[in-house]
Order: sequence, then C-alpha cells, then structure tokens
Amino acid sequence: MDRRIKASRSQEKKLAKEIGGITVAGSGNGWAVKNDIRNDHWSIECKTTTAARFSLTHRDLVNTETNALLDLRDMAFAVEMQGRTWVVVSKETFLRLIEREEDT
Repeated sequence: MDRRIKASRSQEKKLAKEIGGITVAGSGNGWAVKNDIRNDHWSIECKTTTAARFSLTHRDLVNTETNALLDLRDMAFAVEMQGRTWVVVSKETFLRLIEREEDT
C-alpha cells in the first residue's frame, strides 16, 4: 500500500477514535456521504501531507461545508502536517463553540 494512503487512513482512524466517530468508507469516491469522518455532530474532511505547507482553497472549504450540511452536521477540515493536526472551522461555528464554553 502506498505510504500516502497508509498515512491518510491512519490519520482518519486516529481522529475518528478521538472524537467518538467513524471513518466513512468510500468518502472520496462514493455518492452518499462525502467527508472522511463523522460522529453525531461533526462531518470532517481530512488531509495529510509530509510537506511543510498545504494549500487549502475556498472551494475545498465550501465543498466540505456543503457535504456536512447535506449530512445535517457541522463541518471541520483537518490537515495533518509535520506531525501535528490543525482543524479549520467557520467563524460561525467557532463563535458557537465559544458561546457554549461560556454557558458552562
């Protein structure tokens, strides 16, 4: 198996376990559920790279958000590079998370 595919699958399995979710089989080529990981609240697209940079486009974010909305979930985009995972969410989602934190 290609090392890039192995790294990608490893990233997805690890993050799914951490959020109490599942990986979505065929997410990259299926027609039903498109993002890589889901739990009761989140739909997450995952990318991994060994490079020192990753190009995240508006189109990537909008597609991920659209797929999450079709699945009735909030969207996140996770990028693993240089041994660390970064998670991108919309400002609206971020503000809701801050609000929930303040309510507790």
